[in-house]
Amino acid sequence: MTLLTRAQTFKVSGKVIENNKQKGLDYASVTLLQLPDSAVIGTRYSNQQGIFEFQSIKPGKYTVLASYLGYESAKSASFEIVYADFMVPALILSSSAGRLKEVTIKGSRPLLERKIDRIVFNLENSIAAKGTDLTQALALTPMVRVDESGISLIGKGGVAVMINERMIQLRGNDLINYLKSLRSDDIEKIEVITTPPAKYEAQGNSGLINIVVKSNPNLGWSGNFSPSFVQNTYSSYANNLNLNYQSQKLSSSVKLRQYHRLSHIEEQTNNLGVNSILSSDPRKTISDGVGVNLSLDYKAGKKANLGLIYDLGKTSSDMNIDNVTVYQTKGLTDSVLRTVSHNENPNLNQTLSLYYDQKLDSLGKKLSTGFNFFATQPEITNNFQTSSDQTGQTYRVRNFNAIKNNVWSAQADLALPYKWASIETGLKFINFDNNAEMAYANFIQNVFQVDPLKSNQFEYNEKNMAGYISLEKDLSKKWTAKAGLRYEYTWLDGYSPTIDLRSQSEYGKLFPTIYLSYKPNPKNTFSINYSKRINRPSLRAINPAKFYSNPYTYYTGNPFLKPSYNHNIELSYLRGNLSFTAYGQKLVNGYGYVVEVKDAFKIVNAYNYLTQYNVGLTVSLNQKIFPWWENSSYASYSFSTAESVLTQVLTQSGSAFFYSTNNTFKTSRQTSAFVNFRQSLSSRQGNMYYEGRYVLSGGARVTFAEDKFQVNASVNDILKGDLERNRLYFAGAVQYGSTYYDTRSFNLNFTYTFGKSKVKGSQKQVNFRETQRAN
Repeated sequence: MTLLTRAQTFKVSGKVIENNKQKGLDYASVTLLQLPDSAVIGTRYSNQQGIFEFQSIKPGKYTVLASYLGYESAKSASFEIVYADFMVPALILSSSAGRLKEVTIKGSRPLLERKIDRIVFNLENSIAAKGTDLTQALALTPMVRVDESGISLIGKGGVAVMINERMIQLRGNDLINYLKSLRSDDIEKIEVITTPPAKYEAQGNSGLINIVVKSNPNLGWSGNFSPSFVQNTYSSYANNLNLNYQSQKLSSSVKLRQYHRLSHIEEQTNNLGVNSILSSDPRKTISDGVGVNLSLDYKAGKKANLGLIYDLGKTSSDMNIDNVTVYQTKGLTDSVLRTVSHNENPNLNQTLSLYYDQKLDSLGKKLSTGFNFFATQPEITNNFQTSSDQTGQTYRVRNFNAIKNNVWSAQADLALPYKWASIETGLKFINFDNNAEMAYANFIQNVFQVDPLKSNQFEYNEKNMAGYISLEKDLSKKWTAKAGLRYEYTWLDGYSPTIDLRSQSEYGKLFPTIYLSYKPNPKNTFSINYSKRINRPSLRAINPAKFYSNPYTYYTGNPFLKPSYNHNIELSYLRGNLSFTAYGQKLVNGYGYVVEVKDAFKIVNAYNYLTQYNVGLTVSLNQKIFPWWENSSYASYSFSTAESVLTQVLTQSGSAFFYSTNNTFKTSRQTSAFVNFRQSLSSRQGNMYYEGRYVLSGGARVTFAEDKFQVNASVNDILKGDLERNRLYFAGAVQYGSTYYDTRSFNLNFTYTFGKSKVKGSQKQVNFRETQRAN
């Protein structure tokens, strides 16, 4: 007797054929129905060869219905899945005679699903996402925000991105370029995890995005080349080349990336009080980068996989700044400094990941082990020249900061699906090494001479040992529960030989996660979850070195900075394509940067000072208003109140409201247009007030040559409303900030796909999220 568990699932595939041409029919709608009540399991669209595929189908009786506008629909005979995948006999669609008849499938599966610990956006069912790159598809996903600064979850801030449950190690521009190189047609679904379970690191209050790639039935070579052009104040460009190869045992991919980006940024920061500092920082930024990513995955038998991922990147971020700083006392100007500076930040980083996955049986039990290494060596040089209207003197300074970060980790994860429950458990060890040297040199007698009082060295080591266990169980047909517990123990050792200052500590914490889901019927899902998380300071925030932007302004870190903790609770309801989430958050021992003026110096340093409470409600709706018009809308409201242990930080209580709407219009099979708008109203949080901002964008997509060529053209921030304005409240002073990041731009992207379009290469990623703290 064979014992089936809910971990055993199978594949249903087939082909849709035009009767009059006897060839595959592209973009036919195929729906899988479960018998006897014809419940809709899912809808897929056939590819250029007419092939369709359903993944992760449980044993049972089914039938398949295929339809296409202008054709008579076709339905397969009923079939039963018991022990193996099933190939549906060819579905033949005949052209309708006379007037076209509309084909209606009642109970079509929604674009959104709710699992016990995540929201699922079924990308295959979205016409707006068809034929796009992955950044465009992510922008359609509920709660996800994509812009030039990166990817974030609304209400959560920055987010980590995974492919098939494995972390992508790229960050910033490299991450955006990598995601732009992936095609939405290769993606089955996108999972949004607002409350990460115990399996993942407790670091950070941000969520996770998991991108699930379709399985690959074809062997051979494939690839795509994607150049892009951006025009804002300056012209920029980027290029991506991907090569994939797959055989029966080996999956491999090589991804090459290169970019050159320029922008003009306008920034003003005015610290107003009895002693005021008014600063204007117009600057030109130049970012260059090249990189290569190699992935190899080898099937060492029926139950084992081993492989490696190696990424090498070289980047350079330069800035030319023309700063004017005005010093005032009681509104009267004391002096004016003008600082012309040139910042250079070359960086070489590399990541190596080795892994081995071993299936322990045919029921889904699996042991995954891995080793990861990350190294980065940024060198920050700030050459500036400052002149004063009072003294008439000119100061030339070189501020140099050399950093070496090495991070390595080893981990083992064990998945144990049983009939009564599914268990996950694992161990992980992480080691951080950070060495930083800061040199401040004055230009004296035609040479730069180091000032030892303004220079510093810093050595830092952090070790973290973690273990976790989680259990998921179906309590009944309608109730599912999941609970997990993660324990992390940390050792810290920071030392500055320059000032003979050492900071050491060690601590251990438990991080629980709890989920409960109730599904009374296929159309409605209720869920509640709780998690506790930690936010450890970045390595820069604890480095006591002083980084000067002019002789009287510097940024520094606090070696005694402690981690903060977040408690999160969410209550969600999903009905079809409509999702509601109410949430509450408590931040304990929060830290941030505080501006102080001492002895004519403007000092920016990090402190633990904040306790904050947030409550909010989010609503998202993804719907096809008409077969040719798809809309994705999102709105969120939150209220926050805070307390500060620092008397100079004046906290604010207030609300925030944000909404967005994305509209895609399918004008033909090859062309589509889109119009997107988002706006955030004025809000208050912590000791900060944010003014409202808005972004209107639009564009069009065209495919031709059997979808091998694709052209995307768009205009971002058409109304130039993406202006960041804020106020920070301190005792005796208010800091006013205003920044425009040159986001109004014209974007043009070309993509050429060659080879076998289904060959995706190795998509294995690794869970090595700690590298983000080194930046």
